[in-house]
Amino acid sequence: MASVLELLPATRIGVKYPGGVFKSERHFLDFVIDGESLWEKVGKPRDTVSVICFDYSREETVQAANRLLLTEKSVVPGDRRPLFICSECGDIGCGAVTAFLVREGESIIWKDFGFENNYEQNIRLEEYKHIGPYTFNWKQYESALLQAVDNLKQAQHSR
Repeated sequence: MASVLELLPATRIGVKYPGGVFKSERHFLDFVIDGESLWEKVGKPRDTVSVICFDYSREETVQAANRLLLTEKSVVPGDRRPLFICSECGDIGCGAVTAFLVREGESIIWKDFGFENNYEQNIRLEEYKHIGPYTFNWKQYESALLQAVDNLKQAQHSR
């Protein structure tokens, strides 16, 4: 039975610390799989946000969604796809939670979750071995991501 992907609004709360140090508030779409937040499992503990973040540029975010649709090349080696990125800058160099995405007929599979950056060779897979794999029906998956892109465009036009 296929998992169901929903993309639901989430917020990483901003905080201002003494001395002027702060964490920016970020608004993004969480990957909710079969009713469970993937951000709560793997993104929040690393203080990352999903690649579909309303506070980053529209172009970058649309490209990130297209990478999840496998229509654009990945930005990390081995054709793995970033799911959660640095909450402050969105740079892969700060580290990202990634997965290997495979299209098989009318399904897409998210598997082999790990943490990596763009300057070290190793991918930390061990701490994510309990996550996934998730198999989604391609049409439902594609529809959810395309709707997210449309929502992103509308949200940024209303700002």
